[in-house]
Amino acid sequence: MSAKEKLNITQQRFCELYASDKEFFGNGVRSYVEAYNIPIEEYNGAKVSACQLLTNPNVLKYISELLTLDGFNDSNVDKQLLFVIEQHVEFGAKVAAIKEYNKLKKRIAEKIELSGVNGNPIEVIDYKKSLIDKLSTIKNDEPK
Repeated sequence: MSAKEKLNITQQRFCELYASDKEFFGNGVRSYVEAYNIPIEEYNGAKVSACQLLTNPNVLKYISELLTLDGFNDSNVDKQLLFVIEQHVEFGAKVAAIKEYNKLKKRIAEKIELSGVNGNPIEVIDYKKSLIDKLSTIKNDEPK
């Protein structure tokens, strides 16, 4: 029995909204309110219910299945990363996903200090810049 078959119709709808690429993607509360037709006045209760629903293994499995329908590609990996960032259950995974996102977006530069045998700093060579400089030197030295 698949994960989808273990869920009722409303739970399936919640998963489909949550995993869609539309306005509900990754937003458990909005997906819950829409799927369960909850009045906006009951928003706080929907937050609790959505959080509980997102701890259900069958719900998580079906969401994962929906996210990977198109195969393994950048778009789906981005969706999976967002899914981990948006969840509120496994905070270790959430922090790791946020770090990965920051690394991908180059929001935080990693600084590595290297020191030689005597504690003197080691010169870090930018090989790409070095190669470009050498190529431009060669091009300028060509006979005309």
